[in-house]
Amino acid sequence: MPRYEKGTIHLTETRDYPLLRQIFQSAYATRAQLFEFMLLRRRERSANALKSRLTKLVNNGLALRVALPGIPETLYAITEAGLDLMVIRGEPYAGRGCGVDRPQSTARHAVQLNALHLAFLRTGKLREWLPETEICSRNILADRAFAKDYDAVLSIEHAGELPVTVALEYEYSQKRDSGYQEIAIRLNSEQHVDFVLYVVPTAYLYGKLAATFRHCSQPVAICLASDLCQKVFDAGVVLATEGWRMTLQELIEIRYAVKRGRTEAPLARARA
Repeated sequence: MPRYEKGTIHLTETRDYPLLRQIFQSAYATRAQLFEFMLLRRRERSANALKSRLTKLVNNGLALRVALPGIPETLYAITEAGLDLMVIRGEPYAGRGCGVDRPQSTARHAVQLNALHLAFLRTGKLREWLPETEICSRNILADRAFAKDYDAVLSIEHAGELPVTVALEYEYSQKRDSGYQEIAIRLNSEQHVDFVLYVVPTAYLYGKLAATFRHCSQPVAICLASDLCQKVFDAGVVLATEGWRMTLQELIEIRYAVKRGRTEAPLARARA
């Protein structure tokens, strides 16, 4: 019998469930990351209180602690019982994207993706972050599917008007050339995002992807992870399909202008 059955544990709607949901969507996360997620969403103000909540979730079999070589901090992931609870409560899930189905070898990728998520969240301009769990579910079960299972899809505020939608991929390690060719073909069919942002950890991979996607018809931008975490919208990107270098904010303005049918001024700035 699941340990979260009625009478064994009480979870609060305003703090416990949001914390478990974040663990579910993050796949793997550090306690510091989970605290900042809850702090920025005004769900928690005390690091000690969050520590106690995590202990409660772990002791009742809804989350687990994960210690991995080379990662100095303890990570948290959801358990089968925790996943069952999330699904019962209506969280989209189609078998991919959380700590139950993601091997521990992907933990570093998950932790870095959390860092990117937090960087955007701190700006106050992030309207929505669709996690991999929801994207995979939509791609399998819904009619309005994305071209691939992205790491995340972001909706970014733009002057209080229509948001700009960005598909984000954190490319932790390099794929084979044939793999990128297949991805380029799939991206060419994308109809539900304004551009794709590939975030990479090294300058080598930055150059590799900039060359790989130069013939893609879908706008694809490349950015260094360290630059994006520190500068966010002021981070430098290269629009691989055009070879233009600009800031992420300038690219967002260009794509917004395209949505509104006004392209001349932003494109002139990008070419300059």
